[in-house]
Amino acid sequence: MGDPDQPDMGEEWGPQHPCFPHLNPHVPIDSPEYAATRVIRIRRDWLLEGDLAPTFSNLYPEILDPAGITEQEFRRVIEKLNNELVPIFNPYYWRNIVDGVMGLVTGWIWDDLGLTYTKSRLKTLELWIEKWNTEMEKAIGIEDPAMAPKIVPLRRTGYMNLDIQIPDPEIAPAVTASQPNSRSGLPAEPEPAVTADHAGDAQP
Repeated sequence: MGDPDQPDMGEEWGPQHPCFPHLNPHVPIDSPEYAATRVIRIRRDWLLEGDLAPTFSNLYPEILDPAGITEQEFRRVIEKLNNELVPIFNPYYWRNIVDGVMGLVTGWIWDDLGLTYTKSRLKTLELWIEKWNTEMEKAIGIEDPAMAPKIVPLRRTGYMNLDIQIPDPEIAPAVTASQPNSRSGLPAEPEPAVTADHAGDAQP
């Protein structure tokens, strides 16, 4: 898994290591969150779809476990994101072809009105991520919401990687057994993307 053009650096400690806690670039430098949180960066997996669509590696960073994200939950999130993003960005997907034709016919008004499949599905996916973050705050049971694990919106990273914000492992206590696990109360999966197998049953 990973970028075929880059050597496997998973065993060498540093920014390329899956468990390396990066400084949080998604919050102001002078904010308390900048000092108290770190980002675990999930790399793109170019072997799944190449550059056709953004997909992320399912290699589990064990540093997420003390933050309250189990391996099972992590793989569920990665599977959901990958399964949604592939048809959304695939230019050969039938709905994207229809949207391209409609945009050309209407002088791109179709796109400006947000009626394209890509925009509507990305909006749904972003709402699911926001709901996942909210439910994780409740499931972990931490008073400070900033200390709960959080998926950074994909638009902030340009879909080049998946950033997960966690408490700084050097100063934050691990989630104890008395706290609810990360699976309790988590949002249900968003409406699945229509696949090519069911394209004939879907309305254009």
